[in-house]
Amino acid sequence: MVALTHQPFNFEAWEVCESLLIRKDGDFYLYVTVKKDVELKKEYLAVDMGARWAAVSVARHRRNPKFYGRRVRELRGKYFWLRRRLGRAKKLRAIKKIGRKERRLVNDELHKISKEIVEEAERHNAIIAIGDLKGVRDNNKKRRGRKANRKINSMPSLKLKEYIKYKALERGILVIEVPEYNTSKQCSRCGSMNTERPSQGLFICKDCG
Repeated sequence: MVALTHQPFNFEAWEVCESLLIRKDGDFYLYVTVKKDVELKKEYLAVDMGARWAAVSVARHRRNPKFYGRRVRELRGKYFWLRRRLGRAKKLRAIKKIGRKERRLVNDELHKISKEIVEEAERHNAIIAIGDLKGVRDNNKKRRGRKANRKINSMPSLKLKEYIKYKALERGILVIEVPEYNTSKQCSRCGSMNTERPSQGLFICKDCG
């Protein structure tokens, strides 16, 4: 028996195109491709993905950003050190077992995050804009240390992005990807590159202020 773990699903409202049943690490997964016509939204909810937070969202209808992923970061850190300790003891079976548990716990958190983001977009009739990290991680890999690279790669950004996409499209919410190259240097208001960033949370444009 295969359980729908993501959320309750109304197959009557969708056209089922194809399906694939696979077995991975002793568990069975059923992938179903479906489609239906939806009405697109008009406002924007911007979502940035990073190393410290799984996602940070900003929108015009609220003043402050929302931060997601503290629990994901805690889980990744906990199981990283646990795997290292078990690896030194050569307990390979135990490593495989806790790996499955870690994936289940992290996936559950990602579903909660994606659901909250999509539901907010739906309430405010918003399109979701997500940063496209393609090339950004690789371009800066050599400048970062091993620890920083591990933290960045441990954040399951691609999986969270896919969860947001399928939950959003089911509700008729368009998800667009925006290239993030140079976004930490270029002013989003006037487009100037005459900027400085004294700290992670402070960005100053010398042209428009």
